[in-house]
Amino acid sequence: MTSLKILASTKDLRTNTHVLYAQIDIADYITMVGKDFDRFEIQRPRQKHKAYERMQSDIEKGALLPTITLAINPKVVNAYIKLWEENKIAALIDKLHLSKNIYILDGLQRTYIINDLLEKGIKIKKGQKIFVEIWLEKEIKHLIYRLIVLNAGQKPMSMRHQVELLFVTMLDKLSEEITDLEVFREKDETRRTIPKKFPFDRIVTAYYCFLTKSPEEKRENIVVQQMNELEIFNSDEDVLSDSFFAFTKYLKEYVEIDQQVFRIYEGLVEPEIKSPKNWLAEDNVINSFFAAIAQYSTDAALAKRVNLAMKKLLSDLKKAKAKTDPLSLKVLSQIRQGINPKRENVGFATRRLLTNGFKEYFREEGNLSFSDCWKRATS
Repeated sequence: MTSLKILASTKDLRTNTHVLYAQIDIADYITMVGKDFDRFEIQRPRQKHKAYERMQSDIEKGALLPTITLAINPKVVNAYIKLWEENKIAALIDKLHLSKNIYILDGLQRTYIINDLLEKGIKIKKGQKIFVEIWLEKEIKHLIYRLIVLNAGQKPMSMRHQVELLFVTMLDKLSEEITDLEVFREKDETRRTIPKKFPFDRIVTAYYCFLTKSPEEKRENIVVQQMNELEIFNSDEDVLSDSFFAFTKYLKEYVEIDQQVFRIYEGLVEPEIKSPKNWLAEDNVINSFFAAIAQYSTDAALAKRVNLAMKKLLSDLKKAKAKTDPLSLKVLSQIRQGINPKRENVGFATRRLLTNGFKEYFREEGNLSFSDCWKRATS
């Protein structure tokens, strides 16, 4: 029998979202979230910090932890809402123990510590409980807004962290929208042997670059970075929602293009080009590509040019023969070799080159060769 008790509830009146406040024994909490509770927290690794050592000691002594925030997978949350609204509390509590549907939005490190104590066989004090806040959010646009904007105002999280949390909760939706997309854990060290397969971290960073309109995840000018992020935080819900679905649309096309690039470049041996079939999975490339889209498509007319360029690129790649170089990666490699590391940061210069080259391609609606795009990008 579970110790989970729902103590109170409220509603986010802006979004009409049910929020439940509950209490549960520490051992039962781990049962509820599951032993593989970090399966959704793909990007954020376990942290090592002196404060966490102290926290472990405090928990052993019976300290009350800060509230942990959970959410239900939006794909199945309606069933939970129905039980709550029909006042079927016992059935809801049973359903809340289906750990595969629970996301830890805030409290992953605390959960690691609790799990460690239990695995070591350390006795938790009788009656020691933890408070949890459970969000029953079904509208994707509300969830996007909450994660990116509201959390930023309530907790000391970076915007990058907000975006990670968003994608943790959106992976199922993304996989539904994009056929055969496979997102894998960076820590799995899985080799990319097939197309349409990307590390979670790269997808997160690509969206961050799309939002900030910059290929730089961390800008040298921290003031500019903060200004870019502030502009996003000041966006309304519809703007944020539209940006997520626009990114999803472009990512869907990017994945299709990746499939063709993998086919064309597989087996191509060029000493100057490292693993050309995986070029679109490189972090510099994916970040620059999505930053270029965001920078260029600032109005409907320019967005139309981007759409035409994307369609033409996919069409041209489908016609291209294997072991050819339609993206002019050899030319790009030669241009990159001209970057003087003594004068500028090679990574920054590479991302600038790629971003400008993609923008040239969009500007010409895909009617300019990539060889010329890379050359124009340097002028």
